[in-house]
Amino acid sequence: MAPEHKMQTGLKICAFAGALALAACGEEGKSGEERASLPEAPAEEIAAIANYDGEDVVEPVVEEAAIRSGDPATDDVEFIYRLGLIRGHLAAFLELYRVEAFEMAASHVKHPESELYQDLVPAFEARDTGGFAQELGALADISAQRGDVDEIYANAITAIRAEAPAVAVSTKLLAVSKMLATAAEEFEAGVADDGAIGEPHEYQDAFGFLTVAREMLAAEGSTDINEAEAIAVSHEQLDLCLNEFSGLLVDNTEGRAETIYAAAAVIERAALRLR
Repeated sequence: MAPEHKMQTGLKICAFAGALALAACGEEGKSGEERASLPEAPAEEIAAIANYDGEDVVEPVVEEAAIRSGDPATDDVEFIYRLGLIRGHLAAFLELYRVEAFEMAASHVKHPESELYQDLVPAFEARDTGGFAQELGALADISAQRGDVDEIYANAITAIRAEAPAVAVSTKLLAVSKMLATAAEEFEAGVADDGAIGEPHEYQDAFGFLTVAREMLAAEGSTDINEAEAIAVSHEQLDLCLNEFSGLLVDNTEGRAETIYAAAAVIERAALRLR
């Protein structure tokens, strides 16, 4: 993705998160119980965020910035996020492979093996884990032969999940939020203003990232009421995002990247309130 596009999408996330932070300011005078019942901004505020035109951006105050390195070797949010991107590509691969869109599927299974995985090798070494190169290679090989991929795919996903560290709910939600932000970028890159899907690969990436984010959340549970509510809010936001997709092999969509950007900001806010 071009640097200019990354900068623009980054500013949108700042705008959405900043607007959410401002919406939360009025909660400071409330009791702890009242604040716990407000994990999500009102619908009209989220709608305003989704329609934000990108001007007069408010830089959000993110406490994590001071302690997160952005290096997957030491930063659990970044590491889980990167693992999620790999799983997202594989999720898109499997959906396409099952409907025999083999050429499109091949592009999604090759990308994790050739690029995303290699960037994580230093992190595997620093964390003293074995990685999952063999499983990725086996999946790419069997798919190239157009064989039965289900068992090998399951093995690959199991190996990827085994790499993820045990973390607090807030850390997992921050990784999910970052996955949604990337999904929004990919959706925006793949879909024109009139809804025409000009870059199917990017559109499919967005679907894969969101699907895996939901799977990651499905494994989360908590007896803490604040964490449980944050997880529930995140599920609601992901459902809204996935409703933006009409299928992976369509030519047009009525979905909007802004919905996904706004959901990323809502989930980030819910996560930071748990810190």
